[in-house]
Amino acid sequence: MTAAVPTPPAWTGDAFDAALEAVLHTARLRLEPQCEAHADGLFELLRDDRLYAHIPQEPPESLQALRERLAWLSGRRAPQGNALWLNWVVRGAADGAHIGRVQATVRSDAPAYLAYEVFPAHWHQGYATEACTRMIRWLIDELQIEHFMAEVDSLNHPSLRLLDRLGFQRASFRAAADHFKGRSSDEWTCRLTAADFLRANPR
Repeated sequence: MTAAVPTPPAWTGDAFDAALEAVLHTARLRLEPQCEAHADGLFELLRDDRLYAHIPQEPPESLQALRERLAWLSGRRAPQGNALWLNWVVRGAADGAHIGRVQATVRSDAPAYLAYEVFPAHWHQGYATEACTRMIRWLIDELQIEHFMAEVDSLNHPSLRLLDRLGFQRASFRAAADHFKGRSSDEWTCRLTAADFLRANPR
């Protein structure tokens, strides 16, 4: 049995808990720490099948199921205490529109694993790049993350282009990495270092 990775000391305390609840801002966006209260605004948007074409997930079965999931995730920590589950709801800074979500799974012994989604009405407007750039900078500034990773279906060309814009490099390719939606999915693992990100995105 693999021993649990202990919680890093820097991940504890009132100041750290407050940092996890901070709202992040960009010129056009507000990134709000995801909580149960977001369920009502997200439910119908998350029912759009287009969001799930390249991932082995399905839309939420009911509003109550979504509320329960968001409530469970709102603690921002894995039950074992050895990982942070950081999820933000991306909203328009001016009108509060629900634009998408970004997330990072952070462990002390592995790269931060990133994921993201933008709702179809807001595709092709640069929101994913803007939101992910803000999230990555926060992870570097607040958690001193040095390495990032994302895994992407090889047919998800918009996602791969997003990672290219963020500075990720395609590190490895796995054929038949998964099987969902009636097909086999090949997958790219893409990696980014904090040093490369900061060089490409100077303050």
